[in-house]
Amino acid sequence: MQLTDAQLWAAALAVLLPPVIAIVNQPRWSGAVKGLFMLLVAAGDGLGTAYFNDQFTGKSIVTCMLTAVIVIGVAYHTLWKPSGIAPGIEAATSTGGRPSGPTSV
Repeated sequence: MQLTDAQLWAAALAVLLPPVIAIVNQPRWSGAVKGLFMLLVAAGDGLGTAYFNDQFTGKSIVTCMLTAVIVIGVAYHTLWKPSGIAPGIEAATSTGGRPSGPTSV
């Protein structure tokens, strides 16, 4: 099966999305919430790439979304998580939930 331009763009963008997702994700969120957010981002990736490549039809949209889901997951677990980049971004952009210890001057 030959990949379409929209699918290739969805995959290329999906490789770069885990750090962007990490900006929004919070360490205190459950794995299910983080996974749901990733699926929403992948859906946006698939919809956008299909639309901007003039391939906004049912099958093309679904394949772009599925391509984005797979590539985001693989890229996160093989590149961004082991390197510590995505978890570092997530920790750095966390809002609250940090232990408040005594401050020394």
